[in-house]
Amino acid sequence: MRLTHALKRASVVTTTMAALGAGAFVLAPSAGATSWNIDKWPSFWQPCGTYMCLYYSPNLDNASWTPSSTSDKDLGGNKFGNHGTGSAGAGQVVRNNAASMGNNTTNCHVATFVSPNFQGDANWLHAGHGGNLNSALRNNEASIRVDSCT
Repeated sequence: MRLTHALKRASVVTTTMAALGAGAFVLAPSAGATSWNIDKWPSFWQPCGTYMCLYYSPNLDNASWTPSSTSDKDLGGNKFGNHGTGSAGAGQVVRNNAASMGNNTTNCHVATFVSPNFQGDANWLHAGHGGNLNSALRNNEASIRVDSCT
């Protein structure tokens, strides 16, 4: 009787593990897309004064831009303004021109993506952090959104 019970239990565990493995496969990101956390420093201070910004230069420097809502699926129609710490980049199109990003929210992740509509490789920040975009996204970003607010 004990051997039968042990075999049934082993069968249930094997079936459960197979189902979990299949579920993990379904939830995996699309092939080739990678997401990097770029938290470099705590930064609740944002030179542009809003909840999240992209900056023309590294280290939250020079001209900046912030979306008018919690996301923007195509940065091509936006231009950097002179609201940051300097004027370099002011008037330039945001898409494919940003070098750093700040997240001034208290409870949300912010991510910027290499392709429109929040697709492809991404850089993201925890709430209250800033960072320089990595080599995959620096001067190569196309969309931005707020994610995972708690």
